[in-house]
Amino acid sequence: MNDFRRQTEWPPSAKPFLSNPPDGSVGIAIPMRDNLKFFKLTFHSVLDFTDHKFMMAIVDNMSGAKTATYLDSLRRNHSVNVLKYQKDHCLAAEANLAFRFMFSFANVKYGILLTPDVVVEPNWISRLTKTLSADPKTGIVGPMTSHGPTAQRMGREDTTYPAMSVASFCMAFRRETFESINGFDESFQGHGFEDQDFCQRAEKAGWLTVIDASVFVHRFARSGMRVDQATLAKNEAIFKARLNGPVAA
Repeated sequence: MNDFRRQTEWPPSAKPFLSNPPDGSVGIAIPMRDNLKFFKLTFHSVLDFTDHKFMMAIVDNMSGAKTATYLDSLRRNHSVNVLKYQKDHCLAAEANLAFRFMFSFANVKYGILLTPDVVVEPNWISRLTKTLSADPKTGIVGPMTSHGPTAQRMGREDTTYPAMSVASFCMAFRRETFESINGFDESFQGHGFEDQDFCQRAEKAGWLTVIDASVFVHRFARSGMRVDQATLAKNEAIFKARLNGPVAA
């Protein structure tokens, strides 16, 4: 039963569509490499607390045999897509792979990027999509969180407020936003600054980035997701060099 409105339990939840989703659906992308304990928390919180029609694409970045076996079982038991990214870790490229696949279905109108170090709350996705659709200029929306950029940490009373960027641990956007800037820039290797660059290019294309303070996503301070400092420094240099210069889509 894909219609969550027929359920009697709270919180309501929808089941994912493997293909041909209904109009207005959301495509949820979760890139991952091993780190199963935290991935399972993210995955099952999405299944339990997503109250809007959606597709899911898990992008497996060369995980080990244990993870591969687990993902095979997910594919057999749930209507989720598992895509393979067979190069060294690049969050931007993994996200592009997932969203270009899900946006190939015309009825998928929104995308949400999640990293496997978060737990979502009930009604998280309906609130994010409501904020996205409230203003046609809004192109990107992020939630509040426990560990993340200062602008997204809990403590503000505003319902929504503008931001320079939102972090990739939970980033919601319109399909048109993604397509207008040709997705995430794969010049950023590993994990770092691809989210700020995405928001910066979207702003230059005329889209607004806002934070929805009515949505909270818990993010673990330590989750096993390793950030290579040398790669991070290179990404930062690329991002800063583009801030005041021409930005390639």
